Amino acid sequence: METTAAASLNTELADRVLWYDGDSTVTTDALMRAIVNGNSTQGLFVSELTPDITKYNRNFPKSEHIGVKENIKPLSFEWNIPEEYKDLNVLRYVATKLMEEIKTDDPELCPRAERVADELNLYESLGLMDVLRTLIFVINTLIENNVVWGVGRGSSVASYVLYLIGVHDVDSFKYGLNIEEFLRTE
Repeated sequence: METTAAASLNTELADRVLWYDGDSTVTTDALMRAIVNGNSTQGLFVSELTPDITKYNRNFPKSEHIGVKENIKPLSFEWNIPEEYKDLNVLRYVATKLMEEIKTDDPELCPRAERVADELNLYESLGLMDVLRTLIFVINTLIENNVVWGVGRGSSVASYVLYLIGVHDVDSFKYGLNIEEFLRTE
C-alpha cells in the first residue's frame, strides 16, 4: 500500500516525531510519561488536516508539504528503538537470563534450554524477533525507571521466553504451559 509523497517528511514536536502520513514515533521519555501518568496514545496520529495541525505546520518553513494518511501502511518492523536493541542477539540475551534463573548443575537446565530454543525458533519462524527486541527494550526501560507492571495476562504467560525477558512472572516451564496457547500457528 502506498502513502502520500509527503510520508517521508516529519516534524519534531515536544515529545514525539509526527509523520505527515499519520504515523508517530514516541520517545522513551514520552513513553515513560504516558505509563506513569496513565496517558493513552490516543491522539498521537494525524488522520485529518485540522486547523491546529495546518497552523502548526505553516509556522515551520520546512513543513510546507503536509499530507494525511491515505492508506494504512503494511505492518513494518522498523521499530523506533535504540540502536543497541535493533541488533540485539535475542538468543544470547535470553540464554543469559536463563543462566541467571537456573544454576548450571540444576537437572532442569537442559530441558529449560531446549524449551527456550524451541520457542525462539517459533518466534523466528513467525517473524517476531524484532517484537522480542522491542519487548526487551520496553522491559529494560521500565526497570531502569522503577516502574512496576502486571504479573501477566492471558495466553502470553504460556511463553517461557517472555517470562525470562520479564514480560510476566509466570514460569510457564514449571507449570507445563504450552507455547501454542500463545503463538497459535494453525
